Amino acid sequence: MSTGHHEYETADTVEGKVVDNINEGLKGINAFHIDFNCKIRNTEICKKAETNFNKAANSIAEVLTIYSGPILINATLISFCELAHPDGSACNADDPTRRKLGQAYPYSSFPAKAVNPEDGDTDAYLYPQALLRQLNIASDYPDFQSYDITAEFNADVNWYFEEGEDDRIDDDQHDFIYVATHELIHGLGFISSWRTLLDLQFEYLTPRAKVGIARGEDIVMGWYQMQIFDKYIQLNKTGSYLKDMGKKIMSYGNNGEMVKQNQWLEGFHLSESGQVAQEVYDLATSGKNVFSITSLDHDLITYLQTIKSKFVAGTCMGHIDNDEYTNKPDFLLRPYVPKGEDVDDLIEKGSFSYLSEEEKKHKEIWYKTAFGPHLLAILETIGWPTKTHPERRLVEVINAEPSRFINNTWNALIILFVSLYLILF
Repeated sequence: MSTGHHEYETADTVEGKVVDNINEGLKGINAFHIDFNCKIRNTEICKKAETNFNKAANSIAEVLTIYSGPILINATLISFCELAHPDGSACNADDPTRRKLGQAYPYSSFPAKAVNPEDGDTDAYLYPQALLRQLNIASDYPDFQSYDITAEFNADVNWYFEEGEDDRIDDDQHDFIYVATHELIHGLGFISSWRTLLDLQFEYLTPRAKVGIARGEDIVMGWYQMQIFDKYIQLNKTGSYLKDMGKKIMSYGNNGEMVKQNQWLEGFHLSESGQVAQEVYDLATSGKNVFSITSLDHDLITYLQTIKSKFVAGTCMGHIDNDEYTNKPDFLLRPYVPKGEDVDDLIEKGSFSYLSEEEKKHKEIWYKTAFGPHLLAILETIGWPTKTHPERRLVEVINAEPSRFINNTWNALIILFVSLYLILF
């Protein structure tokens, strides 16, 4: 299957060998193809960053079953400070861009619906391209884009690059492998579409609206489908699904017509959809353990990050709860990470003894890795095959253009928050 620039292979045709799709997946260069672009002059740093990025990708192939590959990644190491100040002005040690680590996101996502799902939900959701390629597609294949994931990392950061067993991270360094692995997981589909309405300062939470500019005026054209991740978010107290509130919100102004933003907002404020969006905002800012995702086997409940009295797009609901999973095997997708600790340090700190029997059930897959039982359970829930759930879901891609993430260098970045670093995407 051609992407225009690359050729995909499936697990049953790698190097002419028949592979058992139930038990095995692609590994190494068959699992990930990385175009690593280094925009700095220090070639030694470039080589270290590329080597560590490959290590991060390879670690993912050890826990997920990748049937269709390679997953295509466009990664860049570049000075965020120089991007923000191309003329060189204000690019000094105190510039806030120096405290931003990186970002990654699906290069494109496609709307698809499940065929004969057990839960009966046949609505369309956005599937990141890397995930969609692992599934059984009952319809015509979409026009897959040149890459599956885009990733950018800040060359201004004092990175720790793993080189040997005796290496130690310094107290003022950030572990490149940790950040790269975290970001790649977002690119694979651990991503929520919930945000403040039109990214404005309203106390509404909504899925992502379709916006644009026509004749010099801001317009709204309806809504994008929710991410497949959003399908499984539940209200922890009641067990009801947040997607149902999302569908009520998206019933407003979703006929595809272009409407001036001010006019659209006036109507939304007065609508039932606006009331529901306020309810979601109030829920999301009410405290801890508001939202959760239940595993396919219904034996694990994972709490998502929320902050009392505040909603931060990309951080809240797009990560697991920081307090709940600190010093546990599920450290990787927390929103905060301190300096001076590498992946191996965090694996060692991840207490195994306090886990429940349900959490320990499949420890042979994740034990002594950066991937805890809750993270793997969520990836399985959204559709990623693993050794315990190797099935490839049947989906139908609907006739629509892919959704592209708008590449805003300062959108969804890892930023400094007190003494910790906040991972937004």
